[in-house]
Amino acid sequence: MAKLLMLDDDENALTWMRAALESRGHELAVFTRARDALAALETFEPDIVVADVMMPELDGLSFARLVQRNRKIPLIFVSIAKKQAEAVLAGAVGFVTKPASAAEIRAAVDRILGEGARQSVVLVVDDDPSILDLYKAFLEPRFLVRTAQNGRDGLAVLERERVDLAIVDVLMPVMNGVELVRAIRENPELEKLPVIVQTSDRNAQRAQVWAPLRVSQVMDKAAFLDWFESQMRAVG
Repeated sequence: MAKLLMLDDDENALTWMRAALESRGHELAVFTRARDALAALETFEPDIVVADVMMPELDGLSFARLVQRNRKIPLIFVSIAKKQAEAVLAGAVGFVTKPASAAEIRAAVDRILGEGARQSVVLVVDDDPSILDLYKAFLEPRFLVRTAQNGRDGLAVLERERVDLAIVDVLMPVMNGVELVRAIRENPELEKLPVIVQTSDRNAQRAQVWAPLRVSQVMDKAAFLDWFESQMRAVG
């Protein structure tokens, strides 16, 4: 069985998650404060870290970045916060949305244990080759990067390979960004894929379509590049 470090400031959540995982024979080290969990990692070597996102003093995303700077431990977030895209960029390989069940927590842990060491895959879909090159420079080698210059080719990547995060432009030939995200959400295997939309078109930024399609971020392309760079620098 595996060794797990669990971090959540909600003691009730820790109690039921601990019971769910210890019933499988896993060894757990449980903490309510991120600083205590970081200190424990100096001597405790877990196979997986399970953490909340919204916590006082040091939030889960910052905690994940600190963990990933010195070691590569698979990390799962269990949170009510809609931060799936940011979680991937911070190094997480799993995300379970609260309220969650014991079965969902066990399934997330079992999946990661079954996969072993695995790099997260990020798909960037944009018809501008310079943008594709820029994202690759930011993301590699921490992530495996796949690129496509239109929605149809991006969808083909998603159909043949597991992707952890998609970054999508809007105005593209063949299949635009709206059509691509709709196709993603219509596929049961992709409906939970985190998607970030970045575009220079202000009308597209303000479009009402994105909320129903559960897009994580919709940003101006220039602002998004600044935000994206800050996320990568935070990881170190």
